[in-house]
Amino acid sequence: MNADITISYFGIIGRRMDTIQNMQVVLAIAEKGSLTAAANHLETSPPTIVRILAATEQHLGVRLFDRTTRKVRLTDEGALYVETCRHVLGEIAQVEDALRDRRTEPVGTLVITAPVLFGRLHVSPILNQFLLQNPRVTARLLLLDRVIDLIEEGIDIAIRIGPVDALDLVVTPVGSVRQCLCAAPAMLAGHPAIETPEDLIQVPFIQNLGLMPNSQFTLQSASGRHEIRPACIRLATNHADAAIPACVDGLGVGVFLSYQVEDAIAAGKLRVILPEFEPEPLAISLVYSPSRRLSARTRAFIGWAKTALGNRFPLECE
Repeated sequence: MNADITISYFGIIGRRMDTIQNMQVVLAIAEKGSLTAAANHLETSPPTIVRILAATEQHLGVRLFDRTTRKVRLTDEGALYVETCRHVLGEIAQVEDALRDRRTEPVGTLVITAPVLFGRLHVSPILNQFLLQNPRVTARLLLLDRVIDLIEEGIDIAIRIGPVDALDLVVTPVGSVRQCLCAAPAMLAGHPAIETPEDLIQVPFIQNLGLMPNSQFTLQSASGRHEIRPACIRLATNHADAAIPACVDGLGVGVFLSYQVEDAIAAGKLRVILPEFEPEPLAISLVYSPSRRLSARTRAFIGWAKTALGNRFPLECE
């Protein structure tokens, strides 16, 4: 490489590094709300922030902020540039983290939460295998049938079933689980045959509040959707461990997740009814903080769980 080419190459690299620095400054101003706060966040001086911002605006040929002595406000062009900065810097951070993780052995304590029965049957086995493969990782597995605050409780990863309302968290679907209608053979023998969704209206029901928060549910099939509101709710409960025995005892029909009743079905204590008219499957998701600095152990388990849970519960719903 001759001298002219070398100077040109390093000049290009220098300009690219300046662009990254400029993006970091603009993003800090937008997120912190002032030039002084941005300077404090980036551990530099306000004059440096002013100089970099002026140079960035001159290079782009647009004004990014309307500024007064006390505050700054993004212009339309500034808002567009800030979104681009977030995307570009986020991509760079992810690449850096991925490369760093390749030379960083997972180590430390991993804290995971999952629903009780699903956690016992499906999360615990894959976590055990993960720990065997990563001897420097320890884990706390909290099995809870309630949604908890991940940040407040110090949770690294939550495994959740169904819709997740968490705009400030990353929600990654990794599989799906069927919902099914079940009843005890004795109960079915004592009532008219259930051949259509509408036949369910007049039979007694067990309302599993986790899957039927209202006294109705929706079935779907090739012929369309069916909204069903049972006329008789014999028992309403917020826990499958109470709903399933009631269904086995013949109190009524119930809606359950397939893994919750697989043993009772295999033993002949429950039968699946109307299998061609099932509620929509529910997504199984990994939920975690959107931090760009996830630990190597957290990243490693996310990758492991995506494969392991995906193999157990192929994704049928988006």
